[in-house]
Amino acid sequence: MEEKKSDLAISPATQSDCRVIARLMLERRAEEPRFQKLARSTIQRTIYQRWAAPRFLVRTADTYRADIGEEMVGYLVLLYDHPSVVILDMVALKGFKGQGIEEHLLDSAEKVALQREYPYLRAGLAPGDAYITEVFAGAGFQPLEFRRWEFAGTVTEHEAPEEITMRPLVGRAAVERRTHYLQAELDAARPAGRELIEAHYLPKRPSRAQAFELVHQGEPFGYLSAKRESGTYALSLSTLPEWWGHELEVALATAFPTTAARASEADVRLRLDSTPHANAVAESLTALGLERTLADPDIWFKALNGEERSTDESR
Repeated sequence: MEEKKSDLAISPATQSDCRVIARLMLERRAEEPRFQKLARSTIQRTIYQRWAAPRFLVRTADTYRADIGEEMVGYLVLLYDHPSVVILDMVALKGFKGQGIEEHLLDSAEKVALQREYPYLRAGLAPGDAYITEVFAGAGFQPLEFRRWEFAGTVTEHEAPEEITMRPLVGRAAVERRTHYLQAELDAARPAGRELIEAHYLPKRPSRAQAFELVHQGEPFGYLSAKRESGTYALSLSTLPEWWGHELEVALATAFPTTAARASEADVRLRLDSTPHANAVAESLTALGLERTLADPDIWFKALNGEERSTDESR
């Protein structure tokens, strides 16, 4: 692909270009948590800039450079993860923001997706970056409404509700039941981009965590998985919408860690799979001292098949 708009040209990056782009990516993203350790270590930074990142940009990604005359003024990095083309990175270099370069790069990404017959574009945006958010919104992107939340902190010992039984699940049965309850959450939330959500968020293989189906008076109503990570109980909970925020749901989720640890208190990180579910339990869980945070990056997407924007206000 080579595209020209006035004096701007967008073309595939060479191997030499990719070494430059790898350095620019690290400099720009050095403050992000996953890059901080890399940026501080001279050895790791050198390996990343000289070998790992350029190899990735050449062999795995599709990487493009934007030029005005002989000067590189921006770049675009794309990955292919059906049904979406992923905009891994897209930037106008310092001194060239606000000149329409980002818009041209996004337009190029859309043309690539259409040529390859991918129905979506998606990108993870840095939280709080109003400028880049405005750029993506102006290009027709919208935030993905299916967002996972975590409630983390320390819970104290109390008894699990006797009315609820936990039926162990293993293998494909665990995947099938988790998918069932996630689908129920999607049905209730009615988010735009459902095909995209199902492709990327529904489980495809069994987890290493313990898995249980939750049953109340003989009727299944939810799924709970649990594993211990560095002393913290990582729980994932999906239930039917009528159970969101129910006192028994909250009691079970907060009693499980201390019961499993056989201790008077335990650290927990509880993940919920949709904003409406998180909103329903937020008051009860924050009252117990748990802090709510967004588990996923700020994902924005654009449907290339004319899908209408969602009118659901629950996100």
